[in-house]
Amino acid sequence: MKDYLSYHVVDFITDESYLRYYYKENEEDIKFWTEWIILHPEKLDIVISANNYIDAFSVRISESEFQKEQQRFAYTLNALSLDSDLCHNERPKPRRLGRKLALTFIALGAIVYLALQKSAPLQPEKVTIIEKYVPKGQLAKITLPDSSVVELNADSKLTYPSKFTGSSREVQLTGEAFFNVQQDPQHPFHVITNNLTVTVLGTSFNLKCYPDKGQTKVALVTGRVELKKADETIALTPSEMGVLNMSDLSLRKTKFDINEEIGWRQGIVVFKNADFKEIADRFDKMYNIRLINLSHKTAFRFNGSFTKISPEELVKSICLSKQLSFTTNGNVITIH
Repeated sequence: MKDYLSYHVVDFITDESYLRYYYKENEEDIKFWTEWIILHPEKLDIVISANNYIDAFSVRISESEFQKEQQRFAYTLNALSLDSDLCHNERPKPRRLGRKLALTFIALGAIVYLALQKSAPLQPEKVTIIEKYVPKGQLAKITLPDSSVVELNADSKLTYPSKFTGSSREVQLTGEAFFNVQQDPQHPFHVITNNLTVTVLGTSFNLKCYPDKGQTKVALVTGRVELKKADETIALTPSEMGVLNMSDLSLRKTKFDINEEIGWRQGIVVFKNADFKEIADRFDKMYNIRLINLSHKTAFRFNGSFTKISPEELVKSICLSKQLSFTTNGNVITIH
């Protein structure tokens, strides 16, 4: 069996099975390569480059164009034949025969040249890999080449091609983002994370996969998605959330609070029995502020829901509920 993990661009573009997948000519090849790409996101850059080469250098001539060029070739050969009949009583001349052969090959070459000129792009479009990182304390909205829209949360990175090629659309996410995916049944949309792949046709959902967290969460708002890890696949319907625990890689479904999971898009922050570590992490990502607790209360829990609140107002609310105080020094807030 071939070692596809060692494949480089030239291996993909010369592999018959991969070419059948790219041109959608064989269902088995399409299924195999779609699943292989999902399971090996580290090869995505090479796959996209291979697709770019295939797309740029493929020669495809329509049936009507081929017939026209074939007729021109037949006409040229017929003219040569008539010329030969007129001269049949003459003694054959080697130079004349050589000229006829030359004309024949010139005509054939012209046909090939015209066919290539008609089918080959003048300037093949180069596909590049784009990485968009959103710093802490900021949000960003990105429109992908297929017009899908991605809203990136703070401290998140999205990797995607400048043009989608092949039979599917693949992007990579680290952090958190809300996806509104354009519907295209012929080109499924895959969001690839470290341990989970989300597959959609056209839908909207939130995906949270910060590497320092113990869980990856997919909250579905509209449509339908499939979550796939190495040996398991589950489907979600609206108002369901898939949760992958990183400790044991178990995958489960549950319901979710839309404000808690997706409220960040409207500036909503929800705390449910949050400890200080979680609160400090929220301050770090939302405001790019370091929160330090020097008080005697180190194991408190906090509940609350806030909309478009400043860091000073939020820490004041926390301190009032726990009878604490705070001081501010630049981007550092210390609780006493």
